[in-house]
Amino acid sequence: MMKKTTFSITIEILRQKIISREWPPGSRIPTLQKISKELAVSVSTVREALRTLESQGNVSIEHGRGMYVRNDPLLLEDPTADLKELGDISLLKLLEARLLIEPKLAALSAEHATRTQVKQLRALADSMVNQMKDGGPFLDTDLSFHHLIAESAQHPVLLRMLESIYPLLSEGRKQTNTLPHMRTKASHYHILIAVAIEERHSEQARQLMHTHISDMIDALKK
Repeated sequence: MMKKTTFSITIEILRQKIISREWPPGSRIPTLQKISKELAVSVSTVREALRTLESQGNVSIEHGRGMYVRNDPLLLEDPTADLKELGDISLLKLLEARLLIEPKLAALSAEHATRTQVKQLRALADSMVNQMKDGGPFLDTDLSFHHLIAESAQHPVLLRMLESIYPLLSEGRKQTNTLPHMRTKASHYHILIAVAIEERHSEQARQLMHTHISDMIDALKK
């Protein structure tokens, strides 16, 4: 179970790196070890995720030379294409949308998450605290954490709603993570949310997620 969940999240994150052009067409992909450390997943999970992306025509793995993004990646249609027609969506609107969806997902996760998913959530929360202490990037860990909550909630419609704004979320986090104290607060909220889900405290998980996102909204309005 864990393999599939971690695996699907890893594929999604790597695909977003290509869609968002963090990894531009033709560019060399970082080593398996580097990606594994950044995402806090095993090297074998990264290897399999990249093989899947290769079979889908997004990357090319050249033995002895390295791994590259294809110049013509056959990407899935960008799920935000329709949203982009609305013009630039403000970070505030994005956070308000998250406030409507994610507290409910956290509550459902406390009811439905498997033991494996619970352990993985805690590992991601701990990883974010460590990455923050080291001053390293934790953007992907942050996204993985919220995506795993959404997946473990076992509510496919809400999951699809969240995934449809995923590329926008990635961009939004780059901005919210620069707000004063936001990195520290976010990582502590993640630990508390993971513990509430582990203890099956549905209402507490909902409330913590609500406060976590409201906190960012308040900081943004200042």
